[in-house]
Amino acid sequence: MGEFLQILQDEAKVLEEGATEQALTDTTQRKNATADTLMEVATERNAMLQALGFGTDGAGLSQAVQQHPSLSAAREALVSITEQARALNEANGRVIEVFLEHNQRALDTLRRLAGVGDIYDASGRTRPGNPGASRNIKAG
Repeated sequence: MGEFLQILQDEAKVLEEGATEQALTDTTQRKNATADTLMEVATERNAMLQALGFGTDGAGLSQAVQQHPSLSAAREALVSITEQARALNEANGRVIEVFLEHNQRALDTLRRLAGVGDIYDASGRTRPGNPGASRNIKAG
């Protein structure tokens, strides 16, 4: 989880610095690979909890800690870092959403100025363009 949190922090920095395509691709690949590893580790943890007679949810983990107090510090660290990662991932997602909305508005404006016919929204529905717009775009 520490590695995953670090990747999310790297992603946040990339987003703050302007989010180049390559930098976002790199952090996304690292994040996906680490998420896959975390899923494998979670499967192992759940198998161990089941083998000890506990459920695989939060309540089962709490019961395991109650019966095995030496797990308390590890559980608290896991809960803490997981909460940090969740919050940072949500914040990064909001930043990415703003970038996407801005880019979509810019594309829509350019299409209208260029007189492009149908424009499609994110769900694939057509939106009417501006067929009467001039194709002669002048800058300045």
